[in-house]
Amino acid sequence: MFTYYAAAAVALLRVAAATDVFAHFMVQNAYAYDVNMWKTDIASAQQIGIDGFALNWIPPDCVNGLGWTVDRIADAYTAAEAMGFKLIYSFDMSYSTCNVYWNQTFMGDMISKYASSPATYRWANNILVSTYGGDQVTEYGNEFFQGLKSNLQGSSAITLVPGLTTFSMAGASPGGNAASAASDMLSQYTAADGYLNWQAWPLNVQQNISTSTDQAFQAALKSSGRSGPYMMTVSPWQYKDLNDGNPLDSWVAYSDTLFVDRFAQLTGPNAIKPDIIELLTWNDFCESHYLRDLPSETDTSAKDYVELGDMGAYVWGQNHAPWRIIAKYYIEWMKTGSAPAITMDQVVYWHRIHPKGAICSGGSSTAIRNNMMPADAVFAWALVSQDSTISVSVGSNQYWTFQAGPSGPAMYSVPFPVDIDGVVPEVAITRNGQTIQTGNSSQALSSQCSWQNFNPVVNLVGPGINM
Repeated sequence: MFTYYAAAAVALLRVAAATDVFAHFMVQNAYAYDVNMWKTDIASAQQIGIDGFALNWIPPDCVNGLGWTVDRIADAYTAAEAMGFKLIYSFDMSYSTCNVYWNQTFMGDMISKYASSPATYRWANNILVSTYGGDQVTEYGNEFFQGLKSNLQGSSAITLVPGLTTFSMAGASPGGNAASAASDMLSQYTAADGYLNWQAWPLNVQQNISTSTDQAFQAALKSSGRSGPYMMTVSPWQYKDLNDGNPLDSWVAYSDTLFVDRFAQLTGPNAIKPDIIELLTWNDFCESHYLRDLPSETDTSAKDYVELGDMGAYVWGQNHAPWRIIAKYYIEWMKTGSAPAITMDQVVYWHRIHPKGAICSGGSSTAIRNNMMPADAVFAWALVSQDSTISVSVGSNQYWTFQAGPSGPAMYSVPFPVDIDGVVPEVAITRNGQTIQTGNSSQALSSQCSWQNFNPVVNLVGPGINM
């Protein structure tokens, strides 16, 4: 059990404003989208202070049947232009086997195609281009990036901000040297103008992520005189299970309070001040770090329909939308420089639905890497307009309480009881002897499971997220 307050003094701290916020968007999950569906997603993102999407897409001819991604991107630009929203290409260069890899000509054509669009995000007058990877596939690398930049001049010139996972992981590894990793990246990738640090999660350790890697890369960019931005990533969770027998493909990162902890690093007394923040992610359902509403599971005519295959076993029913309330609070703080006034009473709470020791009939079960790191608990983040008592009940652990007030968020956790089958976590807000808000989780706890699931369900007590 733990609890903490955002002290009243912290609410008076000023932080540097004007940090732009993007959300990583998986275009592969937008097959059914039309312009109106893009507008719906954009409106939800804008409501919490997100300025744009970083469009992750793999080469359209990498595998058969992905030619439609070019049309979805056209729809995204149409919607973004109409709504004052920004877009960044995030070329996915992580696929080691492709029928046709990314090539400089096609990439250049797609960049130039929207060079005049008001939705195209620019840095120092250049089009900002990012990647996921590009450092571990032999078809790419620094010469490839330099050639791409050389081909694009004038209004199509780019500022290249790659996300090179080799260096991010080296900097974040236990015992690793972040400064050395940053130096190596700069020396090996002279074409990089800035850097996207993809490592938003603790790397195989049961401890909160620090900003040491962020600070090292940011300092290295500055001292080297590179003209591009440092992009810091923030994510609420990570869990994936490919269930292919390879433990490298099934893992959970220590994420119990990751979202709040990471945002605190951006708003607290020693706040790091990146140039751009990228939320991981808007809609990567299979890695369990989505902020978007769940898409339709069964209505194949729905414009957000997506096929998840076996991985749907740990996604369907696991709503994450209330996490957007947390994001909205901290994004506003970052942009204005002051902690937002709290005008509503809300508690966001999340939990996994099976204890970590459960042996499930499907999925990788005990072969999931780091499977003993998460705490079997319900976590609650309270944001209330007046002094209040927050009560959390989890089965026989009845009416555990903590205090919250208007000075800032408060957080708490209640462990799973020994007997959990059928237990539905309950949360209530009380004030002056009166119950203000109350609610039950949308998912019960159970030690019986058909698929190992380290993906949490996120709930809300209080007004909805679109307010």
